[in-house]
Amino acid sequence: MSPDAQRLLDEARQLPPAERNWLIDSLIGEEGATSDEAFAEWQKEAGEPEPGYDEWFRKGVQEALTDTSPGVPHEQVEREIGNFLRRAREAKRLKESA
Repeated sequence: MSPDAQRLLDEARQLPPAERNWLIDSLIGEEGATSDEAFAEWQKEAGEPEPGYDEWFRKGVQEALTDTSPGVPHEQVEREIGNFLRRAREAKRLKESA
């Protein structure tokens, strides 16, 4: 996992439960997790996970659920994600123009 992605994950874990749930719902989309057909199609496209992935993922979920660190204000998360996305877009533009 990239350092930026790890930082975003760490910050998302600090969100209050309602905001964390909103973020998850927003990332998955309204139909994403509820459609077995959509999940099966994604799974076919993604292929089998690497060995140890399930354990790693479950450990991360458990850490997030038991995390009692203070939350991060919603506005701060929005700013940081916005900055991250702007940098990523700019890097992509520079790479494509090279």
